[in-house]
Amino acid sequence: MLLPGLAVSNDVYVEQVGSGSTVSITQEGTGNEAGNSTDSLYIGDGSNTVTIDQIGDSNTLAMVMNGSATTATINTTGSNNTQTVNCGTQASASCAGSTITQTVTGDNNIITQNLGSGANHTSNITVTGDTNTITHTSTATGTTTMNATVSGNLNTVGVTQSGMTTQNVTINSTGNSNTITV
Repeated sequence: MLLPGLAVSNDVYVEQVGSGSTVSITQEGTGNEAGNSTDSLYIGDGSNTVTIDQIGDSNTLAMVMNGSATTATINTTGSNNTQTVNCGTQASASCAGSTITQTVTGDNNIITQNLGSGANHTSNITVTGDTNTITHTSTATGTTTMNATVSGNLNTVGVTQSGMTTQNVTINSTGNSNTITV
């Protein structure tokens, strides 16, 4: 008797320390993860480029970025989502000049970013559908931008930026239960 194997996991835990690195992760189908609440994906120092694609199934991303001028692009297409990117949140680590772009597309969403010390945070979030909940947060000390664009289903956005002027927030929502707080 032949029983089919059950493949569920595609976890990734990375601790990358050093400047100027390029990290690319693609996870297609089943368990996904990249990091979790106890073991975050860690990108340290500055001027790093991170690209993460999670295509389908359970998703989850927990990432800590420290260092200035780091660019993170996270693409997720569907399933249970849940992402968190903490930038500049370790003791005395800067997030100045860093950009976080997250494009989800569907299913249970929840995107949370917490940008820490340093100025010039840029963040672009685009969702499209299903259960949504986006939160941004920044402890800005200068030029900060945030674009959102949600689209449909149960929405709730958030944002919160702070201190020392120049702050641009643009949110284009569209449909369903909305609730936007800036």
